[in-house]
Amino acid sequence: MVKVECFPLGELQANCYFVTEGNDMSLLIDPGEPSSDVEKRVREFGEKKLRYILLTHGHFDHIGGAAHFKRLFPDAQIVISEKDSAFTRENRLNLSLFFMDSFDTFDADITVNDGDKLEFGRETISIMSTPGHTAGGVCYLLGDCIFTGDTVMSGTTGRMDFPTGSSRDMFRSVARIASIKEDLKMYCGHGEATTLGYEREHNIYMRKDRYDDLY
Repeated sequence: MVKVECFPLGELQANCYFVTEGNDMSLLIDPGEPSSDVEKRVREFGEKKLRYILLTHGHFDHIGGAAHFKRLFPDAQIVISEKDSAFTRENRLNLSLFFMDSFDTFDADITVNDGDKLEFGRETISIMSTPGHTAGGVCYLLGDCIFTGDTVMSGTTGRMDFPTGSSRDMFRSVARIASIKEDLKMYCGHGEATTLGYEREHNIYMRKDRYDDLY
């Protein structure tokens, strides 16, 4: 059984998720900065049980704590899309150049592409490529959950005017997410959790009857 806990971090309150599978395994999604609360939770569950540090995209407010947690928990593997892999080293791309005095660069252990899968206990993590906010943005599908990063958030989408962003790609990504048949729990990069069913009905960017007007 998958359990999700949310830790909003930093000035931008980017959501870091601590996810567990039963009592056997855990992962972090988008640790945007070092956090004693997140560290404590990982240790409480079992530091050797932390399998992955998953990154939905390469902006500093989502990856800024990855190197820190990798040092604390070296058995965990950092995962990012192949197309966003340069963001972990290039401060102009990850935007830290404009918001921070320094950034703790790193290299991912695993780079993924659309359709790839990662084993997670009795579950499987599926990777869905969703460019738009960045060229290498991805969603992670796990159990009855989808972690959308800054692609889709409650009632809106992420910005498309940063380096490698694209409104055309965002349109296609939002439509792809909307086409998922299941009513998944949606855990976003910022703000409250929602559901895919609710967003299909109420998110103007996801409503099929509005696509042509918006793009």
